[in-house]
Amino acid sequence: MMRKYLFLFLLPIATLVKAQTILEDQFQFNFLALNPAMTGARETFSLNGMFGNQFNGTLRPQQIYQLFSMDGSIQEGRGGLGLQAYNSNITGFNNAGAKISYAYRQKFGDLFTVALGADAGFIYQPTIVTGQGIKQMFPYAGLGGLFSTEQFFVSISKPVLFISDGLFNSKKPLYTMLGVSLGEMENVMLNVSGLLESNKDTKANFFITAKAWFKQKAGFGIVYRSETAFGSKVNKVIPMVEFQLGNNFRVGGSYDFKPLAYPTSSSAPSFQQRGIFQLYLRYEFLHEDSSNSRMKYY
Repeated sequence: MMRKYLFLFLLPIATLVKAQTILEDQFQFNFLALNPAMTGARETFSLNGMFGNQFNGTLRPQQIYQLFSMDGSIQEGRGGLGLQAYNSNITGFNNAGAKISYAYRQKFGDLFTVALGADAGFIYQPTIVTGQGIKQMFPYAGLGGLFSTEQFFVSISKPVLFISDGLFNSKKPLYTMLGVSLGEMENVMLNVSGLLESNKDTKANFFITAKAWFKQKAGFGIVYRSETAFGSKVNKVIPMVEFQLGNNFRVGGSYDFKPLAYPTSSSAPSFQQRGIFQLYLRYEFLHEDSSNSRMKYY
């Protein structure tokens, strides 16, 4: 009997957990999460860390997720290899995952580049609906394509194309993204991208990212998000900033004033999170022949 009531209580929370794909949701500093074909597209090897923090009234913020990504070009620029991992404890429910990605690129002179990519990974999280909180691993795989020029790109991808469902029913969105880079890199450069997230049986989500860079040293931007979650439409703007410290190191941050409100039950009010500050750290391994692609500044 107790297990029955526990099941009914945790069922909406299970809906919350199945919707958490933190790598894709927090993409503003990591387009690689959306499309494996972007692996190595920046043409240098880099390490990236993203850390989500909530301020709870004390001097020490509570860290609720950690994201890690690394990728670079291989095969003399014809391929790219990447690794991503995350650990999330949003609203107290822990889930983690990792994936590897590979992309093959074909350059057509100085005109454009076409890339095809694939990823494979796993999600590790509790099977809450059993009432036992036992964690299981759910493997998945996905595909993506990328068409790019020096100042423009088109991206189509499905990073979760196949998944071993079990009790986990992940989103399997189709991402369509366009990006354009304007201005001079050495002076003022404006990078704008639009993303359409399409999910079966749900309304599409739309995102716009715009970032202005000044002499490749300081970047100021916003992310406009229009998305539907748990039956509610949410429109919000997330500000972000980046600073290039020397040739190799970059630090940045974004602040989500209005995180998604998660339902606690069908009749109870929603649980509203505090704002989330994301710290971004990046280190690039450069050499004399390293490219300075505009893809680094989206």
